[in-house]
Order: sequence, then C-alpha cells, then structure tokens
Amino acid sequence: MKTAAAYIRVSTEDQTEYSPDSQLKIIRAYAKEHDMILPDEFIYADEGISGRKADKRPAFQQMIGTAKMKPKPFDVVLLWKFSRFARNRLESMTYKSVLKKNGIDVVSISEPIGDEPTAIIMEAMIEAMDEYYSINLSGEVKRGLEEKFSRGGVTSSPPFGYKVENGIFVPDKPNDSIVKMIYNDYLSGIGALKIAKKLNSLGIHTKQGKAFEKKSIDYILSNPVYIGKFRRSKGKSLNSTLSKDYSNFITVDAKHEPIISQDVFEKVHLKLEESQKIYGRYARQGE
Repeated sequence: MKTAAAYIRVSTEDQTEYSPDSQLKIIRAYAKEHDMILPDEFIYADEGISGRKADKRPAFQQMIGTAKMKPKPFDVVLLWKFSRFARNRLESMTYKSVLKKNGIDVVSISEPIGDEPTAIIMEAMIEAMDEYYSINLSGEVKRGLEEKFSRGGVTSSPPFGYKVENGIFVPDKPNDSIVKMIYNDYLSGIGALKIAKKLNSLGIHTKQGKAFEKKSIDYILSNPVYIGKFRRSKGKSLNSTLSKDYSNFITVDAKHEPIISQDVFEKVHLKLEESQKIYGRYARQGE
C-alpha cells in the first residue's frame, strides 16, 4: 500500500478555485479509492498564496524538504490540479525533478494523464496553460484594482483610525481621536519618536497590535487617507511607508469621511518637509 502526501493551495486572486476543505475532500476520496494511506502529517496547505514563486510558500517548502528524506516518507504527492503545485513552468519542472529523484510521483486528480509517452506532452501543455492563466489573471486583477483606485474605491486594508463598513472606510472610534492627537502633538513641536513612545506608554497599539515606532507615526502623518484621499506610488520600488515626497504618488479623492482637516494636513506636510531638509543637511555634513 502506497503512502501519499497531499498538497493544497488557494490564492487570493482566483475566486474560481476550490476551497482547501473541498480540495482535501477530493484528495482523501482519491487516496481511499486507490488504496493509499494519507497521514495527517503529510497534508500540506498554503492559503492565500500565489503559485508563481515556490520560495514564498512555506508548506510547499516543508513538503519538498520532507520528500528529500531517506528513506522516502511517501510515494506520491496528490493534488487537485497541477496548478496547485506551481504556476511557473521552470519551478514546476525543477521540483517535480527533485521528487522524481527520490521516487515520488506527482498526481493531479482532476487531470489524469496516464502512463503513456504522450503523458509528457500532456503535462507540459497543462503547465504552459497554467502559467499563461496565472500571468493573464494577474494582469486582470491589476487592471481591476487600477480602475477601482481611479474611482476612489477601497483597494487595501484600512489604516489606523479607520475600519471598513459596506466597502467604505469609516472612522474607527476611539482610534480616530488618537490620529487627531498625533497630528496636534506633531504641530505643537513633539517629534514622531516621542509621539510613538507616548502612545506605547498609554498602552495604545498599531492596527497590527504592535508597539508604535517612529516610522509608524511618519506613515500616519504623511498619509492623505486622513483627509479623504487615496494614494499609490508611481514606482514599484518606492517605499511608501517612509517617503514623504508627494511627487512620487498618484492621489485620488476617496469616498470616506476625513479625520484630519486639509489645513492641518498641509501644515504637517510643510513641517515634515522642513524636518527632512534639516536631516539631509546633517547627513551630508557627516559624510
């Protein structure tokens, strides 16, 4: 009796995929029908992760690492579809080769290709179509987000001070008042680092439940979301969390209620620019 492993993956982009539970149900039924053992420790799942880059999938890497052990821990990796294994032909061939060297097969339950010589061609064609689909889907998702952004629609999770209701950002009390305090403190002459320490001493945490840092405050002070606007960077390499250079951003009017007035935001913006100039002068003097 063969021992099987199961690999399950769902991404956030493709809404037509089977859920993890549905994939596992299909895999269990196949294993039972073909007299295979499927131990719980050999069930690997990556949820909300793209199949384009294998090194970004921890469960996949764990499975490959286990598969390299001697003697081999399982005989076959069962998948709902080959696209769950990879959506990149080079990585698909590379990792299937690693498994094959240890005598481990990869089986797609919904895409049976058999053992005939033509199976090699069939599998290659499926891999090519999967990669094409992934690239095309990624482009469609990006275009959809661009269109939504241009209309002032929500394309990201809410920042500190906001929550989402009915697809729109709304002030999240009492954190919206804390945002106002941050802006007022900064205008009164308290630096971002001291503001962060103040919030931490009061037991106030970031949206992620972590302690505030200077960069957390910089992000809040420079983000036009608080005056009812959305922004995105023009360049892929820009670190939007730390940059205060507004020329690097595209900004659109959003549909949510501002927490900060335009006047206060502009005053803070000028103060941030001046602070950056001073920091730049000191940095050059220290060279």
